[in-house]
Amino acid sequence: MAQLVQYTPEHFGLLRRAAEQVAQATSLLHRPFVDHYYAASEWCSLHLFLADDGTVAGTVGVERMPLACGDDALTVGFGSSFYTLQPGAGGYLFMQWLKTCPAGLVFGGSADTHRILRQQQWTYYPGVKLYHLNQAYEPRPGEPVWRRLARRAVLAARRTSLAECAARLPAEAARLAVVEERAYTDDLLPDRSPFSLRFAPGVDYLRWRYGLDLPFVRYRLFRILDGDATAGYVVLNDRPDRLVVAHADGIAPSALACGVLLSLVDASRDDERPRAATLACSHPAMQPVYERSRFRAAAAERPFALGSLRGKIAVPADTSGWLVNLGWGDNDLRAPFLDPPAEGSH
Repeated sequence: MAQLVQYTPEHFGLLRRAAEQVAQATSLLHRPFVDHYYAASEWCSLHLFLADDGTVAGTVGVERMPLACGDDALTVGFGSSFYTLQPGAGGYLFMQWLKTCPAGLVFGGSADTHRILRQQQWTYYPGVKLYHLNQAYEPRPGEPVWRRLARRAVLAARRTSLAECAARLPAEAARLAVVEERAYTDDLLPDRSPFSLRFAPGVDYLRWRYGLDLPFVRYRLFRILDGDATAGYVVLNDRPDRLVVAHADGIAPSALACGVLLSLVDASRDDERPRAATLACSHPAMQPVYERSRFRAAAAERPFALGSLRGKIAVPADTSGWLVNLGWGDNDLRAPFLDPPAEGSH
């Protein structure tokens, strides 16, 4: 009889056999990631739809993210790894996703996912932009080889060292500094916030989600100092080819943006060649700081949608007051990972 079960490490063999049939599900083949993200905390789970023969016919992951909406708190379920291998499984998994939290959240997502969300009349929030520095070359369909080579050479010549960002920071950055930390502590968390919506995890959540000693991803933590006072913190995903601003929070938007850039500069200090960097932003006081440092907004916005089984969601529609970061849910936790797969993962 078909049933829904919550993933535990004992299910990995079943999950692996299903994931091998889905081209986009390569992250689910990496056991260290799966067991940590989906089975090592109270905040995230992976739901498996088991067919009559006991095989996995579909999956959906849900990270229960604590958001602060002004003075109110809202837990949203960030959906991930939503795959189906059998007709009818998707409906059961979708309902399970929305039953786990007052609201569901998608930031990114596939075309198939958004087709479902629009059918379910989720609310889309425009204005959340991705910003890139030294964006990687991507060939265009049908582009001649000579033009590909020429474009690649031009982009390589235009690469900007992250160290150059420091020279382009606004005057207020002169009083700011960053220091790399080796552990999450309570005094990092802002005691006030100017943002109408933000991700507001506690220290235990941060230690799980952005762990500084995970084998499959390298997170680095920076404290932002305004004189002797802590003004915020920044978590970077340090990849060989790029730096991703996974999470950040602070007490002032412009100072936080400066702290993000100072953290990127510090993290790239030993780079032999300019690396790419990526972040998300919707705040008008932060965007000019990034643009001044030669970050450029992507042509298309990343879709941001919320939906619920419980009616209208009390979230401010104007995203210009939001603090959004790219490393929400599993957005920055995708294969390929840094460590080789553990024995038995393939």
